[in-house]
Amino acid sequence: MSLVAPRTAPTAVQPRRPTGLSALTVVALFAALVVAGPFAAPYDPAAADFFNRLAAPSFAHPLGTDQLGRDVLSRLLAGLWTTPVAAAAVVVIALATGSAVGLAAAVIGGPLDLVVMRLTEALLTIPALAVALAIAGVLGINLSTVVVSLAVVHSGEYARLVRNVAIAEASATHVLAAKALGASPLRIALRHILPGLTRPVLSVAAFSFSFAALSFAGLSFLGLGTPPGSAEWGAMIAEARSHMRAHPHLVLAPGLAIVATVLLANLVGDALGDRRARPSALLSPPVTRKDRL
Repeated sequence: MSLVAPRTAPTAVQPRRPTGLSALTVVALFAALVVAGPFAAPYDPAAADFFNRLAAPSFAHPLGTDQLGRDVLSRLLAGLWTTPVAAAAVVVIALATGSAVGLAAAVIGGPLDLVVMRLTEALLTIPALAVALAIAGVLGINLSTVVVSLAVVHSGEYARLVRNVAIAEASATHVLAAKALGASPLRIALRHILPGLTRPVLSVAAFSFSFAALSFAGLSFLGLGTPPGSAEWGAMIAEARSHMRAHPHLVLAPGLAIVATVLLANLVGDALGDRRARPSALLSPPVTRKDRL
């Protein structure tokens, strides 16, 4: 009989996910970069130098110059006030409107809940860019129209998420106790249900920011976002595509800026979401209602 204890298989070390503090740090650093970045531009992003067109990266121009002699680094830093800010505006508008509609549908219920959910599901089945293009085509093509059209598209995500989570929160003990004490539906919604929506809504907002940034850059690439010549990352890629073979840095610089922005937004969304699983109420079917407020 062997006295040697049997070997046990080593347990896999689970990678640690970013915490809320690290997410807050990333957001603060990125916000500081957005605010201070354009002021750190070494040149005027709109100043053309036709005698220095398509210059290679150098000490004077770290990222070179474009087809009009404009400094690429300066335009990249100036784009921080366009693409990320526009994406943040889309998220704020969509979060406010979608959350209000979803919370009202959960609290009031009845025909309003049915109509809101059917409209939300219909909106979510249509590609976001197609809806944005249709709205922009009706209202006209400019920066504010693109922001509003993208906000309308993304508001359906928040309406469905808030409605599902609010219905789940309605069966919590503290909510049932508030109902038993005679609290009004408005007080229950604002004081007892709304605080429980903060974490999943902020997590989805981070992921929505990345989709909004990609959508805005894509529309600008198609010429439907900012005016021609603007220092916007998608427009910079569109202007440089005819020179990308001989001067690939003109496309790589704004492309990598978009990738970095999306990656940071996704990391923040992972940190803000549930540590066991990402928020899935957005993709899950509507919650079956048992108890109506």
